[in-house]
Amino acid sequence: MILSKLFNSKIPIFAIFFLGILLRTIFLIQVPPSMANDEINIIINAQSLLHTGQNIPGVVTGILGKTSGNLGGGIHSEISSWLIVPFIAIFGFSWPIVKLPFIFASLGVVCVSYLLVKRLIGREAGLIAAFLAAINPWSIFFARSGYESIFSAFFYLLAIYIVFSFKGWKILWATPLFLAGLLSYFSAKTIMLPLALFTLASARFISPKSSVKPALLVSLLLLTFLTIYLPLLSKSPAGVRFRELNDQNIQGVVNLKRTQSLDFPLVEIYENKYVEEIRHRTRAALGALSANFLFQDGQPESIPSLAISDHAPLYLIDLPLIVFGLVFLARTNPGLLFTFLGFLVITLIPNFLNLQGTTYMIRTVILFPILTLISAIGIYYLKNSFSLLSQRNLTYVAIFAVYLLFVGNFAIQYFSRLPIDRNEGWFLPDRVVAKYIKSSFDKNLGDITLVSATPKQTAYRYLLFNKLYNDTQSIKTTNARFSQEDYSIGNLNIAGDCPDFTENTNLIVDTRIPCSQELRGSSIASIKDGRALYVITSDELCRNYVSRHYPLIKDIDYLDIENLSIEDFCQNFLTDIKY
Repeated sequence: MILSKLFNSKIPIFAIFFLGILLRTIFLIQVPPSMANDEINIIINAQSLLHTGQNIPGVVTGILGKTSGNLGGGIHSEISSWLIVPFIAIFGFSWPIVKLPFIFASLGVVCVSYLLVKRLIGREAGLIAAFLAAINPWSIFFARSGYESIFSAFFYLLAIYIVFSFKGWKILWATPLFLAGLLSYFSAKTIMLPLALFTLASARFISPKSSVKPALLVSLLLLTFLTIYLPLLSKSPAGVRFRELNDQNIQGVVNLKRTQSLDFPLVEIYENKYVEEIRHRTRAALGALSANFLFQDGQPESIPSLAISDHAPLYLIDLPLIVFGLVFLARTNPGLLFTFLGFLVITLIPNFLNLQGTTYMIRTVILFPILTLISAIGIYYLKNSFSLLSQRNLTYVAIFAVYLLFVGNFAIQYFSRLPIDRNEGWFLPDRVVAKYIKSSFDKNLGDITLVSATPKQTAYRYLLFNKLYNDTQSIKTTNARFSQEDYSIGNLNIAGDCPDFTENTNLIVDTRIPCSQELRGSSIASIKDGRALYVITSDELCRNYVSRHYPLIKDIDYLDIENLSIEDFCQNFLTDIKY
């Protein structure tokens, strides 16, 4: 009785959103410990768009805007940076405030999960869906990151909700949302049309009395847009990403297999580039449905900043609950079962088409929200399988308790292990370097040359963490310089090659860059294994503090790097290891 009253009140939804906000904002300064290249690109680009209306050098946004500088690693979708602009205009441009748009998008997924399941199943099931979305590892991960796929996930899910909930011509509101999903993230472009057409067809199948004309108009509008958009995209600088749809290594794989095989009849029928390509693409697509990846450890994932140490994008308890959900739908609503299975198949399309660096956490877009919805339906079905109210209440309490245990494990892996284990994937050393350089300039210790393997993104991280990209004039000046691949900022010169230097040169060198002269000095070392990542040849700032041979970060407060004292900073992030 108490639980029934609770579910019918407004308390659960407010509690769920409070929990969702807490998990997405606590320790946000410290975790993740920095920003990966794609993240820094779209966030710095948003600040440039706000102040100049132009993309930053080295970034192209689909068919929109002019390009300049080196575009390597800088091809993004059309509106991802524009979605960040209003937040920067209102809340300012600083770390970690720039994460707010992604937090809002993730909370939007929580809200839409509630609304969609409430519409399809009922309010009680909707609350369960909202709770699972609020604590879902994938949703929390991308809320706290700066990857644009969370935008597409929100827009697509909201479009799906509108199609299933609105009547008649009101479903036209789904059109701009489908387009927003397409324009927010590059890989999401591949699923927009099949997702839209399938959603419209499924809604018609579930509600056969609904008018077909609005659905046809939405389909026509989307097809017309793609007819115009795709040729423009292919001819733009961003069109080089169409090359990712082709695997250049297939023929070599076929030749190798034939070389390492005995002569046998029909070999050419079963071993050719067409069969091999289907194998490769199917393997890449189905990898997203691996139980080990989904529920156990989230592996394999090719990009370090897209994986949670020893944790999956879902919880292990979700596995049986998803099975229960599918069984429930098969028994009560086969049409809805077909709809959810169709959504899951559509999420496999990006990795089927793109074999360049297969990633499952980000490219599948709505895979994990959809699985979370099915898991919520599984809980609802499991509860309703008991006849006594006391048994139903006990089921809720037991499942809630188990989820709390899993959330606790996720919190340990994410907040405790990820900052150390994945620190280099998140480019924490660049954040440390930014602190070191600013502190040196504050003490007037002379000019510095920083040699980085990724000079462009390192320069952008330096600007963000030191709040040096905030006024229109400095942004214009910086953009003009960077467009010539001159990454100098005041007394700092950032280069990609090791220059000639003397003993008195203030030089900070990425150890991945070969130098003709021997490097000696203090080191910015990996907080994971102590390897020297940057060597400081003339360390005037920390030479009186460096004593450790191995960085040992045990307190999360030390990851609030910008607010550390010089002594705490030097003693915890620099070592006297000789490179």
